[in-house]
Amino acid sequence: MPLRSTAGLTERRFTAWRGRSGRRYVASVFTVSDDHALGFTDAVLLAVSPDREILAARDSGPFGVEAALTRWRQAVTQAGAREIHVHLLAEDGMSRRAALLDLMPEV
Repeated sequence: MPLRSTAGLTERRFTAWRGRSGRRYVASVFTVSDDHALGFTDAVLLAVSPDREILAARDSGPFGVEAALTRWRQAVTQAGAREIHVHLLAEDGMSRRAALLDLMPEV
């Protein structure tokens, strides 16, 4: 859901997701082609379709391995992703893993 506090902005920069647990995750919104989305370390990355469905999720990792993230972006773009939402508030690897499990699309 878009954040109410940013409702007056013409560009949607932030959003929030509810995990299966009910927990709320705030994320920054980037187009899938925006290289800034892949430049964050220790972040949760969500590949999002035009109809706001999470297609894939991953941890950017502590070093932001560019080649792996670029391959991931190519794969999710082919799967229909148009945005990458970046959740930066998970404090450590365990928190990021918990967020990923909570937000990952069910298979």
